[in-house]
Amino acid sequence: MGEVRAEVGRVMSLLAALACLVMAHLSGSRETLHLAITVVVIPLGCIWYGYEIGSFVGMSANEEGGAGKVAGALITVAGWAILIAMLAMIGFFAFGRPH
Repeated sequence: MGEVRAEVGRVMSLLAALACLVMAHLSGSRETLHLAITVVVIPLGCIWYGYEIGSFVGMSANEEGGAGKVAGALITVAGWAILIAMLAMIGFFAFGRPH
């Protein structure tokens, strides 16, 4: 069940990232598109590989068993927060301002 949830999260995050890129492209600004391409990579990495990144918290945490999972969950949540914030900012800059 955890693998299915992870795959659904990856697909949803990819769709959100693509929405960021499409909105940035539709804004007509090359700078916005380049910024979106550059910035969207980090949240995708955090969402897709948050638990793997969280497992690098140290040797003592691996012995206890729970700290790596908590750190991974926090990294994944942070990735989602950044991705959603990017989506909102690009949407505002692309369509919220009068041209």
